[in-house]
Amino acid sequence: MKDSIKKFCLRTLLAALPVIIFVAFYAIVDPFHIVHPRTTDSQGRDSVTVGNNAGFTAVETYLLHNDQYHYDSFILGSSMSQNFKASYWKPYLDSAASILHFDASSETLTGIINKMRFLNDHESAIKNALIVIEASMLKRRQPNEDDILFVQHPATTGAINWLHVNTLFLNAFRDIGQVKLAILSHFSKNDAPPQDIMSNIAPDRIGHLNEMYYKEVDSIIATSPDKYYTPERLARIRRVSLPTVSQPAIDEEIETQLKTIKEILDKNHTNYIIIVPPRNSNPQLTWHDLWVMKAIFGEDKVHDFSSHPQLVNNDRAYYDYAAHLISAKCKMLLDSAYYEQQHYAIKNPYFKMK
Repeated sequence: MKDSIKKFCLRTLLAALPVIIFVAFYAIVDPFHIVHPRTTDSQGRDSVTVGNNAGFTAVETYLLHNDQYHYDSFILGSSMSQNFKASYWKPYLDSAASILHFDASSETLTGIINKMRFLNDHESAIKNALIVIEASMLKRRQPNEDDILFVQHPATTGAINWLHVNTLFLNAFRDIGQVKLAILSHFSKNDAPPQDIMSNIAPDRIGHLNEMYYKEVDSIIATSPDKYYTPERLARIRRVSLPTVSQPAIDEEIETQLKTIKEILDKNHTNYIIIVPPRNSNPQLTWHDLWVMKAIFGEDKVHDFSSHPQLVNNDRAYYDYAAHLISAKCKMLLDSAYYEQQHYAIKNPYFKMK
């Protein structure tokens, strides 16, 4: 009997050995920096990049630096929020405000809610918030939890999600393309050219702000825009024009999520502003959706630029094919939003709050 048990255990061990070796090798190589999140860049500076998952990077940056910087001001949204720079927002805040980009790729309202709850759970008051909600975000129901680029950090979704997240990245380890992309993303721009939103251009980073920027590109756009907006690049940026009027995106589910965000903001007594940026030829915010957002958050809090006449269908206002607005235009919108907020003495007599 004992010999039979020993043989069974040995066979089971031998059968499981390839899996054990694979898991151990994954943990040692850790290409996505999930097992051991990276806390310095290639030059030894305090900075976090976790694979290509921007949401993970944001959370790990907070965990690494919050004890030092005591963040109280957060820029929330998708990658469309990244070019609203901390230095652009800072003049509108208290001089002691400590800012963090707390974004995620293809962010959803659910993702924003989870991040805000995470902050409160870690006793970080949300004193100020800049929330960037592009029209397409209202159509994304839930985060894509089955893709390593978009899955949420377990710290924001609960420990029960830890196994799913690690299994997802472990399975991605079998894809050499994803592994290569993850490894390249950890090099500085002087070491290797990772694939970025702008092909073969690596971003500069301010680690403790979790802020990416393109110093050289912005300089070229400002001084010699034709050198950046070459015919080849414009061909990649340009999209087929879409109708400017689409069906409303806000239904009962989305409205509930928006109200949840408002409740968290009210609980924190947050000084906040919401910007709806343009996305080139993508659908613009409908009148119905704008009305609902203003009814929930306040007419002076929501600023819709999705149909901005200088930016819609203007290829030179964007960095790339994904319609990321250039930082100079983001500053313009931010300044415009605060100007509007400060000059709301004349109220719209036709606007009725719920």
